[in-house]
Formats: sequence, structure tokens, C-alpha cells
Amino acid sequence: MQISKLNRAVLGDGLQEIWQDPKQIPDYFCFSELTQLFVDNCQFSLDAVLPFHLLPLLPKLETLQVGNCDSVKTIFDVKGTTQDTLITFSLKKLVLRKLPNLESVWNEDLRRILCMQHLREVYVKDCKCLKSLFPTSVAKDIVELENLVVENCEELMVIVAENNTDPRGTNVEVPFPCPCARTLKLRGLPKFEYFYYCSLKSDIYTNMESHSEDQLIAEKVLLF
Repeated sequence: MQISKLNRAVLGDGLQEIWQDPKQIPDYFCFSELTQLFVDNCQFSLDAVLPFHLLPLLPKLETLQVGNCDSVKTIFDVKGTTQDTLITFSLKKLVLRKLPNLESVWNEDLRRILCMQHLREVYVKDCKCLKSLFPTSVAKDIVELENLVVENCEELMVIVAENNTDPRGTNVEVPFPCPCARTLKLRGLPKFEYFYYCSLKSDIYTNMESHSEDQLIAEKVLLF
């Protein structure tokens, strides 16, 4: 297998050591043409699928699918990084299924350095420990999201979770998440409470009579 020419990869036993150990990567540009990555039935020694140091190596990645990985606790690991440069990820489609120990898709992005502004499709199924999908630091940039499907996630309570991501200690308010959403399917979520709750403006979804007609239609769709 010539890694430098990959544009589609299935991460299994053959690539797992290379993917997790940066010392095993042949060169900085070895994954520069990779557009699709499928991670299936991998028992990672780490609990993250994409450690932060690998994200800049995937400039063209558009599709990421992760499934049947019992040890995975997070997908994008950005916690604790000291980098100040903004990384704009090209990801358009994210599929997560049968990840019984998944706790977060993005862990703490305290420096707000990872931008997912091109994300259009998100499908999440059978992730029983996941309590929220997007932190506000990510949701504020997801303006192109069109399809969102979340099914059979027993602990999920909210889609966009308010979090304290500003280094100055103030919350980040998302005026209205996912403004371009066309398809929203939420099923099998027994603990689901909110699509997005913001304490800075807690009446955003309860006092809907005061909104314009266009806003009202969008909110009804998103609150399905």
C-alpha cells in the first residue's frame, strides 16, 4: 500500500499503528489527498479517533465514518492543545454508529482552534453514552449543515450543549444553530430535552410569538 497516494482508507489492523503513532507516519504529506476515512471495528489503545496532531495532516478529508469501536470515547481530540493557529477542517459528512462508550464528539476546545464550517451531514446512531452532540464553540460555525439524524442514543439530552469555551470565562452564545438544516430526525432519545439551550437568552425557544414568521418556521422545524 502506498500511503502517499491514498484518497480513501479503511482504518483497521493494517493502518492502526501508523495512525496512532506520529513517529510511524512516513512524511507530513502522506495523508494530504485522503478524502474518505472509515474506522470500523478498531480497538484503539487511545480513546480518541483523531488526536489533535493528526488534524493538520488531513486537509482534504470530507467523509469520516466510525463504527463498532468499543474503546472510543471521543472523535476529535483537541483538549489541552497549546496551538493558537485556527484549523479549518474540510469535513462534510460525519457518520458515527455503534460506539457504546462515546462520550463526546469534540472534547474541550478551550482555545477555539478547530473550525468545521463545511460540515453538511451528521448521522449518529447507537451511541448510548453520548449526552450532547455539538459544543457551542463548534455549533457557531456549522452554518452549512443540512442533514442531521440522531437515533437510539439513550443518554443524549441536548444537541448543542452550552459550554464555557471563552478563555476570558464568558459563555459563547449561538444566535441560532444550523440555520440551513433541511432534514432533522431525532428518534429513540428518551432523555432528550433541548435542541439548544442558552442561559444567556433562556427564552429563545419558549417565547416564540415574538419572533418573525421566518424565524418561527425555522424554529418549529429544529424543535421537532
